[in-house]
Amino acid sequence: MRYAVLADIHGNAQALDAVLQRLAAQRIDRYLCLGDVIGYGAQPLACLERLQALQAVMVAGNHEQGCIGRLPLSWFNDLARAALEWTRGELGITELDVLRRLPLTATEGPCTLVHASLQHPEQFTYVVDVAHIVESLSACRTLFCLSGHTHQPCVVEYERAARHIGRVLTAAHEMAGVPFVDDAAAMRYWLNPGSVGQPRDGDARASAAIIDTDARMIHLQRVPYDVAAAQAAIRQAGLPEFLAARLAVGR
Repeated sequence: MRYAVLADIHGNAQALDAVLQRLAAQRIDRYLCLGDVIGYGAQPLACLERLQALQAVMVAGNHEQGCIGRLPLSWFNDLARAALEWTRGELGITELDVLRRLPLTATEGPCTLVHASLQHPEQFTYVVDVAHIVESLSACRTLFCLSGHTHQPCVVEYERAARHIGRVLTAAHEMAGVPFVDDAAAMRYWLNPGSVGQPRDGDARASAAIIDTDARMIHLQRVPYDVAAAQAAIRQAGLPEFLAARLAVGR
């Protein structure tokens, strides 16, 4: 099986389309989305429709929860709050119902999906250090724990019996491939694929990942897209200027 792992699309249809075009040439069997399909960007409906057409397995991110009222808008900073208020007006009853039905966690094959921390998925904690990653991996019952939210790609290998971190790989560039041991009794792997629609690791290209269970490899991919078109859509929608400007610098 080849799983495509996407996260933090944030209403950026230009980035999503570029990523899906790249993935279409790589024989993907299943698409997995780790939340925040909406928020910040100007094309939330288009992004949601593309994932539904692919029958992607999706979990809710904090922006989905904010859009449907399960997180108060006061939880968000001013920019995110303004974008969510705008997004609510762009989605209809059908789309909002889709968001309401999204679970906080899901399991697909060897993968557990969550937007942030697996221990407390409802809190949307930023998992930014190895100690917090190990906490989630300890709670994980599958080989892979897939998480987004930080917008920064990361792979962590964890040996369960020894409680030992084998490898920690973070990169703003494209990884040639990370091998993994297909042994859920002995190993756990944390994978953050980075952000499709709003990278924050200094690389403006869209980020996604592939898990190939036949080759036993994880591939992180960076995909260029039409940043100017995404910026123009944000400005035309009247969203805050910073949300457009940040796309050019990957921050």
